[in-house]
Amino acid sequence: MDKKTDLSWLTIILHWGIALLVLVLFFLGIWMVDLNYYDPWYYDGPWWHKGFGVVLFGLLIWQGCWQFYRVKVVPLLAPGSWQARLSALMHFLLLFMTYLIILTGYFMVTGLGQGVIVFDWFSLPALMLLGDNVMQLFGDFHCYGAYFLMGLVSLHILAALKHHFFDKDSVLIRMLGKRGS
Repeated sequence: MDKKTDLSWLTIILHWGIALLVLVLFFLGIWMVDLNYYDPWYYDGPWWHKGFGVVLFGLLIWQGCWQFYRVKVVPLLAPGSWQARLSALMHFLLLFMTYLIILTGYFMVTGLGQGVIVFDWFSLPALMLLGDNVMQLFGDFHCYGAYFLMGLVSLHILAALKHHFFDKDSVLIRMLGKRGS
C-alpha cells in the first residue's frame, strides 16, 4: 500500500460496513413501522433495529478514532476548490445526521426509563425520562432525519459515480481498495 495515495484496508472496511448498516437500518425502519401487533416480526424488527443501531454507533466511534491515528492520504481534490469544500461539507453532514439519528433513536426508545437491550448481550441504561411531546419530537426527527440522510447518501453515491465516469479520477477506485491510475 502506498501510504500517500491509497486508503488503508481498515478505512475501506469501516466505510463500507457503515454504509451497509445505514442502508439496512433505513429499510428495516421503513418496513417495521408498518408491522401490526399480530405480525411475528412486531418485536423482532425493533430488536434488530436497536441492536444494529448500537453497532453502527460503535463503528462510527471507531471510525472517528481511526481518523486521528491513520496515515493521512493525499487528497485527490485540490485543497480549497469548490469540490473539496463541498466534499468536506457532505462528509460532515453524513456523519452529523447519522449520529443525530442514532441519538434520537436512543432517546426515543429510552424516554420511558427502560434501557436498550443490544442483541441480548448487554443493556444500555436510560439516561433520563422524557415527556410524551419530547419523545414524539425525537421520533419525528428520527424518521424525517433518516429520509434526509438517504438523500445525502444518494448525493454521495452520485458524486462518486460522477468522479468515476465523468471526471475519470480514482476517487471511487480508491474507496474500492484498488489502485488508481
